Amino acid sequence: MPPHHWLFGHIILSADVVKTLPPFANGAYIGDLIRRRYPYLGDAFYLDTWPFASLFLVVSSPDMVYQMTQKIQIPKAKTLRSFLQHLTGREDLVTLEGNAWKRWRRIFNPGFSATHVASLIPGMVEEAEVFKNALVEHATKADLFYLKHLTLNLTIDIIGRVDLKFMSQVQHKDFTAALRRQIVWSSTGFHINPLEYINVLRPFVQKYNTSVMNHYITQEELARQGASNSKGIDADFKEFAMAQIKLFIFAGHDTTSTGAVFTYHLLAKYPEVLAKVRAEHTRVFGTSTAASLLVSTPSLLDRLTYTLAVIKESLRLYPTVAAWREGQPDFAIITENGQSLQTESCMISGDHHGPHYNPRFWDRPAKFLPERFLVTEEDPLHPPKNGWRPFERGPRNCIGQGLALTEIKIMLALTVREIDFPQKYEEFDKINCNPKGWNVNGERAYMMRRPGAFPADHYPCKASLTK
Repeated sequence: MPPHHWLFGHIILSADVVKTLPPFANGAYIGDLIRRRYPYLGDAFYLDTWPFASLFLVVSSPDMVYQMTQKIQIPKAKTLRSFLQHLTGREDLVTLEGNAWKRWRRIFNPGFSATHVASLIPGMVEEAEVFKNALVEHATKADLFYLKHLTLNLTIDIIGRVDLKFMSQVQHKDFTAALRRQIVWSSTGFHINPLEYINVLRPFVQKYNTSVMNHYITQEELARQGASNSKGIDADFKEFAMAQIKLFIFAGHDTTSTGAVFTYHLLAKYPEVLAKVRAEHTRVFGTSTAASLLVSTPSLLDRLTYTLAVIKESLRLYPTVAAWREGQPDFAIITENGQSLQTESCMISGDHHGPHYNPRFWDRPAKFLPERFLVTEEDPLHPPKNGWRPFERGPRNCIGQGLALTEIKIMLALTVREIDFPQKYEEFDKINCNPKGWNVNGERAYMMRRPGAFPADHYPCKASLTK
């Protein structure tokens, strides 16, 4: 483990690392920065931050994450339930375990199948056109705006399109506002800022937001089904169903919107990659508008192979989720040299930023190289086995990953040939009197300490038309 203080454990070390980061930088960076500071640690080490949190076992090897999530599926961390309980209200598909999880996963799988997602593409295109029009309007105004806000509104409208019809891109919705407040106020029980442990307002704000969300869903369902039909629904089933609705809305819009923003950011940063994406879109769609072609022929999305590689590489560099598991008395992580790392009373942290940036497994891990996902397995650039994990892997992978990738492809197809919107952090920092030099690993567009790993300051940018 890293140097350990006899009284404070690793609290002083962790605080020292946090001080090198800008405000609200994502906690995923901490473990990787400690690994870099002490190379002898290898791919796993214990981190003692008691009394603020349990003993951590930080792993940054794809095989070690595989051991706890695929080879043996140990329970998800209790902190995840702590966070989600104020968003979903009760057990949900993410935190269910055992046979209950298997049953509900089978029930929900058809709704996220490739065939069903393909049937939703015309509706997604319709919502993405609203997003595109908003970008064009910003280009006309030449104003500073926040890309994360626009992508959030788009993705929540897509995920809610089937039933709840949010229309967040064109009007205010109480549910959307309450959900976003709840995300900010929710807690895993572990905080970098000690003052967060005594936030007396948190339970009252969370209760209010929950009330607003539940009321909205109930009213929408009453309007859709009618009061007479609704009365016949079992109360427990209704509560559980409402929990899943809120889960899918949260998970289905927050991380997807973040993935889209970081993909746009990297395309703006690497014009040679952007040129290849644009060329591929012209080959697939010709000079026609992509929207109309995708509505009539949704399968055209499958031909955007380089675009998909770009999205995957973006998600590698900016993974928005993590694999956190609860250590077990009878489970140990086995290192490459055969060492057994006991996990009892540990929180096992498989933050994907660590494995995705580990140079032992990835060739030039800090480089943006979409070709990783196009080369053959024999090529050194090819992703390592079990290495790419933005949606996790195995039976408990993200049920909505196909939907998320489809959404981002559609967003790019409708916009990248017609609109540029590079980041404007320098202008934003000047307006807000922020000190110069805020960055993580040289990148101002870092992940923030928010669910879904928001891009820093919601990604301020300006849009311009390419033609």
